[in-house]
Amino acid sequence: MRYPSKFLTAAAVAVATVSFSTVTAAQDKIKLTMNWTADSAHLGFALAQKRGFYADEGLEVELEEGRGSSVAAQLVATGQAELGYADAGAALNVAAKGAPIKIISTIWKSGQFGIQYLESSGIKEPQDLVGKTLSVAPGSAMVPLVPVFLEANGIAESDVEIVSAAQSAILGLLTSGEVDAVAETPENVVVPLAAEGIDVGNMYFYNNGVPLVSLSLIAREDKLAANPGLYQRFVKATMRGWQEAMNDPEAAVDAVLELFPETENSKDALMQGATYSFASVCPGGSGDLIGVTDAATWDNIYNVMTTAMEFPKDRPITAYYTADVLPTETFACP
Repeated sequence: MRYPSKFLTAAAVAVATVSFSTVTAAQDKIKLTMNWTADSAHLGFALAQKRGFYADEGLEVELEEGRGSSVAAQLVATGQAELGYADAGAALNVAAKGAPIKIISTIWKSGQFGIQYLESSGIKEPQDLVGKTLSVAPGSAMVPLVPVFLEANGIAESDVEIVSAAQSAILGLLTSGEVDAVAETPENVVVPLAAEGIDVGNMYFYNNGVPLVSLSLIAREDKLAANPGLYQRFVKATMRGWQEAMNDPEAAVDAVLELFPETENSKDALMQGATYSFASVCPGGSGDLIGVTDAATWDNIYNVMTTAMEFPKDRPITAYYTADVLPTETFACP
């Protein structure tokens, strides 16, 4: 059967339109391997996924739960994931051994490591630890950091009695009064004790002379060079997700529970953890820039790592991070 030429032209236009729409609707796929199973450290990613911020940037994102920061860094290094979300210390150690990876954005701009104490103890600032007993878990990241923290605050190690105790014992030691303070994270101490009605104070190392970034986005150097725009779009959507999570914590928690229904964290626990997660994203408070650590802070971090944590000095800190794929648009902390 013959069709009029006018009909054929219209049909051809229709086909072309459908084809063009299909092409423009196609999204770049990218997988993020997280540091661990979903919790309050992943609120911004979950909300960015739920509210379509990644889709707005032309991305189809897979959020994959992880098995530790070092594993996430290694998966990126071997090309099994385009992006990793890992503790900066772990990622830098992997990179120092020759892995071709770089940090592209610091999401938790401060680690949660610090000192926790009962509010009734009278401890409020570092100097109040003089003459007190401090518990530190053997083999933990706190072991090399506590001496740096004390020195940064003009406190001799001999002025504080440091007790080595298993992490599983710290809550009991603190609440029984056997120690005055513990070196841990607020989520491991403040949150569980708050659930029991016990008021616990916290001071971060980051704000007291020991600047260390924590959970960060990492990527392979060759993939960054090949497609910088892909990573820039992901970082932009992620920053937007964290900003919105701070504006609407409950929606962010609901997004985590929806995307990761098998999480062991309850809604109440995630809401409590959100407070400390947001403090790590915005250690400078309102107006601090999400995901961006300046060069001077990186230099201080390098100094701490090379003097207290046996990090090699054979390469400058600029060999381990890049600001090249940070978006031109900035996202400030509420």
